[in-house]
Amino acid sequence: MGYNMKITFTGRQSQIGEYIKGDYDFVSYDLADPNTWTSLLESDVVFLLLPKKQNTLELAKQFIIKAMDSKIKQIIKIGSLGPWRLIHGQLDKFMSESGVAYTSFDIAPLMNNIFTEQFNDGTLLDYRDNAPAPYLDPIVLATAIEKSVGKEEHYFKNYKCTGDTQYTITDIKDILIKQGYPVTEIKDTSNNQIHKIENTDPDSIMMDHIGNRYKTEGWFPLISDDLKDTFDLNGRPLEQFITEDRHIFSNRMENDHCL
Repeated sequence: MGYNMKITFTGRQSQIGEYIKGDYDFVSYDLADPNTWTSLLESDVVFLLLPKKQNTLELAKQFIIKAMDSKIKQIIKIGSLGPWRLIHGQLDKFMSESGVAYTSFDIAPLMNNIFTEQFNDGTLLDYRDNAPAPYLDPIVLATAIEKSVGKEEHYFKNYKCTGDTQYTITDIKDILIKQGYPVTEIKDTSNNQIHKIENTDPDSIMMDHIGNRYKTEGWFPLISDDLKDTFDLNGRPLEQFITEDRHIFSNRMENDHCL
């Protein structure tokens, strides 16, 4: 793919958007409104941040159908190693069968999520029954995304993106306290709360069901070497992330609910 390709990113107002350093076009779009897709469909490469909302899968399929008749050569997206992997797996299969080249970065929880979703006013939410998770350094994810832009060797690929260390909720509590964030309570919570789905949303039922299987059947992400082996990237320990990136994770952004 040539140097004059048009590269368009969504999700500028997100924790990941803060780490994207390339000179790309950033646009706002609404997956439910095809009138906002024009600049995306005129691009060679699109980074698509998908919302966790009702009918996301069907809406994304409609976008892919449009993409088949557009100039898009590659769709890059953030997938999931958590409950939403069931939705993304169906979407990946649809894209593969449609012939639209995709690159999916299937992520463990981001380190940022501790502050955007789990920790607030001394309360730390636990939605894994203290089971561990290999929290992912967001700067490593952003760097891998940028390295994949326009590269055919990354077409039709799924990369499992994790950190190098498994952290339980107890580990996180101890690290937060050492970093100056007092934890006064650890509270067990249902999966749908973590994924920002309103109780009135029909998808809350689906997320409760998937979230329960996620816990009861041990659907926890294992440590993967994909980022290291494919992109030569190693993430920071959680302690270092907290020390260095306070200026980013302290700001909650409009598109963070998509991560």
